[in-house]
Amino acid sequence: MGVTGRPFYSSKRWARVRFLAKRRDGFKCVKCGSRNKLECHHVKPVRERPDLAFELDNLQTLCRDCHAVETEKELGRAPNAEQTAWRHAVAELARPQMERTKKCLQV
Repeated sequence: MGVTGRPFYSSKRWARVRFLAKRRDGFKCVKCGSRNKLECHHVKPVRERPDLAFELDNLQTLCRDCHAVETEKELGRAPNAEQTAWRHAVAELARPQMERTKKCLQV
């Protein structure tokens, strides 16, 4: 089995290492702290380093928005700061009130 495409991302091995990465990172985005729509990002892209595809040290938990920003950077496209800020604001409003209150109290 190759390390790209549907077979890779639907494998039991990928599901296990993805869970381990999310657990290590406290089930939150390592960039913004969001707990919504979490994904695992390969720090060194699989297309460049397929040998590191299942290495826990090569993975970080990111929310969908932060993952999109990192992917854009990898592809050489500058992220749209305004769009990113808007997405984070909407995601913050979508979080349950109790979570938002806890975060405000921590400041």
